[in-house]
Formats: sequence, C-alpha cells, structure tokens
Amino acid sequence: MLYAKRLQEAILPSNKLLNKYLPNSYVFYKPKDIVSGDFYWATKHQNKFYLAVCDSTGHGVPGAFMSLLNMGFLSEAIKEKNITKPNEILDYVRKRLIESIGNDGQQDGMDSILICIETHESDKIITYAAANNKPVVISDNLIIENTADKMPVGKGERTDPFTLFQLNAKTGDMLYLYTDGFADQFGGPKGKKFKYKQLNELLLNVSNNSTNEQNLKLISVFEKWKGKL
Repeated sequence: MLYAKRLQEAILPSNKLLNKYLPNSYVFYKPKDIVSGDFYWATKHQNKFYLAVCDSTGHGVPGAFMSLLNMGFLSEAIKEKNITKPNEILDYVRKRLIESIGNDGQQDGMDSILICIETHESDKIITYAAANNKPVVISDNLIIENTADKMPVGKGERTDPFTLFQLNAKTGDMLYLYTDGFADQFGGPKGKKFKYKQLNELLLNVSNNSTNEQNLKLISVFEKWKGKL
C-alpha cells in the first residue's frame, strides 16, 4: 500500500510546475487513507495553465482508481483532443467516464473545480467550470463564494452541459479551491463536522498571512479539530 501511495503522489503536479505558474500558493493535502479519492491536477498547454481540485467517488483504493481515471481523462481532453474551455473539458470527462464505467447504473465520477489561466495575458484572465464544489475568493476582507453547477462529473440526475464562468479577482486577492474533506472532518468538543462556514471564516482570518503561514495554520487547526477521530 505504501508503494501505491508513492505512485499516486508521483502523478500529482510537481512543486516546480505549481510554483512556476502559481508562485504564491500552497497545497493542503491529507488523504484519509493511504491512497486518496481526492486529488489536485495541473498542466500547461499552449498559452493556458489548468488547475483542477477534485473529489472522486469513494475512499481508499476505489477512490484512488477513480482518481487515476479522472486524471487521465482530463489530460486526454486537453492534450489529445485540444479542448480548451474548462466547461467543455468537464463535459468530455463526463462522457468518457460514462462510456467507461457508467453503463451498469453506477453513479461514479467526481466533484470538481477546473480553472484556466491565460498565461500570455498581462491581466490574467481566469475562467473556470465547477461541479458541485465552489471556488472561494477573499477580496478586501470579504468572502466571495462563486457559482458552481449542481451536478457531478459523471452519471447523475442532471447531465446538462457545464457552464463556463469567469472569475473576477484582482492582485492581492486570495483564491481557494477545496473539496469537502476539511469541512466534513469530524472533531471538536462534540465530535461534529467542521463545516464550510467555519472553514471559510478560517481562510478569511489567515488570508493576509504568507502562504507558508496559512498552510501551517490550517494544519494546526485541522489536527486540533480532528483529535483522535
């Protein structure tokens, strides 16, 4: 299993790639099991940098297999099919997932945020598509929860085309992409979930700190909340 963990981590984006296009950034990645259904993924293609934060169906080994499939289909959409818009990329990934594993009634897939940054623009243009999970911007000490389509990337009750959104952010703002892992962690004095409201307030409180200080604070708060659960 530890070998599987090393293999999965080897497929995640390198710090070199992330630091090149997102120099003031950090990753809080703490799988529940040795391998994870949650993943982050990035690639540069032509004049665009793509970053995805995703939550695959399942935990542990099944979740990890789903993650590998999802990463593969994201790469296939961009690198092989030359699909450039985040919403059309998620449309393609959903189609491939349903073709591959969705014919027997399973509702396997992922919740996802996929952003695209135009690297050749002086004023960085950020577009995105979001399946259930919402990107959060902290601007002028205000929390801005952006819009997401309420459907997964996979077979679900809705299979409408995903929406292309533009992210309005300026220099100095902080953009956060997350899955439900932190918010759903049980802990605290009553063994309850951490919840999104408390998570966003935590991000607001640390948003003016350096990215390294933010990461250390999130680790500290998470471990204290989780306790022995």
